[in-house]
Amino acid sequence: MSNDVGAYAGKYVVVVDDDIDVSNLEEVIWAMITRSDPASSIDIIRNAWSTPLDPRIPPEDRLKGQLTNSRAIIDATRPYAWRDKFPAVNMPSPEVARKTREKFSYLLEGCK
Repeated sequence: MSNDVGAYAGKYVVVVDDDIDVSNLEEVIWAMITRSDPASSIDIIRNAWSTPLDPRIPPEDRLKGQLTNSRAIIDATRPYAWRDKFPAVNMPSPEVARKTREKFSYLLEGCK
């Protein structure tokens, strides 16, 4: 696989700390909501490499072979300058969460 695969056709890149499971969308969204500030944590890159499959490319650009789009880079990490003062995450350990689910699973039946 090419090293540039992450650069092709994407529109949103979210950067998170290592305590966030990037395969868990809920955790990524949580990091965006709690650790980013829209005014200072989002950068836009214009004229990025895209694909003919991108439905958002205007027809006139597609005809000219201008297959580019923009990207939003979202910094959802703890602010580095004051990371030591950033509030601690208030979550149970995976083991406590597992035991709690086992003990109270009957209350969660039918819930996702």
